[in-house]
Amino acid sequence: MRGNFEMSTDSLAKEKTISRLYELLSLQKKVENRFGCDDYNVFVFGSYLTTGFIDGKSDVDIAVYTENFVLYKRLALYLEEYFNQKGIRSDIFYIDTTMEAPIYCAPLKSKVQFTDYFPEKLVDFQDRCQKKLEKIKGLMDEV
Repeated sequence: MRGNFEMSTDSLAKEKTISRLYELLSLQKKVENRFGCDDYNVFVFGSYLTTGFIDGKSDVDIAVYTENFVLYKRLALYLEEYFNQKGIRSDIFYIDTTMEAPIYCAPLKSKVQFTDYFPEKLVDFQDRCQKKLEKIKGLMDEV
């Protein structure tokens, strides 16, 4: 009996994850209709995309890349309000390409991106962030 309960709990978590992914597709269309699809990208990453997401405790992690900071603020506000209405906390941040940091590695590797906008400048930035992360990991291994 216990095995069936675990399996149904696992199935429910998978169904909820798939539902969230479909919801993101719908959100992507809303964002595209409102903001177009040029000169920005929205990266969703973290537990929101997995069965590890816990309703009421977890948040949705979002990074936004654009060279237009006014557009970033508009996108961030729209996304924050969208998730607030659903009762989901959001952690939204700007990808600042002037400062390489390992924190950018996860969003830039995410397969959940709202647009195809990923210019060469961002590719180079991603590489520099990855190298910085590897350097930090190397230093930690030495300890």
